[in-house]
Amino acid sequence: MEKRLAIRPAALEWLGEALKLREVLDDKSALEQTLESFPAITLEAWPAGVEILREGEKGDDFFVVYSGRLSVWRKKDAGRARKLGVLKPGDFFGEIGFLLKAVRSATVRAEVDCAVFRVPASELSILLRKHLSLRKWVKRVACKRLVKMFLGQ
Repeated sequence: MEKRLAIRPAALEWLGEALKLREVLDDKSALEQTLESFPAITLEAWPAGVEILREGEKGDDFFVVYSGRLSVWRKKDAGRARKLGVLKPGDFFGEIGFLLKAVRSATVRAEVDCAVFRVPASELSILLRKHLSLRKWVKRVACKRLVKMFLGQ
């Protein structure tokens, strides 16, 4: 099970960089103010081997890897899982469930102890409405992942 961690200012700044908010905000104080206005964002520690998301489960929270390494798996027709990729610090996941309002399309498992930011769907909706470039980037990544997932490319 996850453990909540305290979010230090440096971690919030890192999250802003990972989400490319610096590109759309004028200065550092605007970045900090933007992220601090979303108190429901949490930083969670997950031990190695734990599944953070499970394919087929309902969920629309969005996650950003802060530390560690996670693997992404999807079941094939015969029920065996196929590894789709590895997530490292700065990568995000959960965007497909959020954007499509669908069940989780893959399982995400911690390969090593890791920490991830959890951004509730309600908070992400506000961020994406305010920042068009962030919305475009998240949608672009989601499209690439869907193509890879379903077409194997």
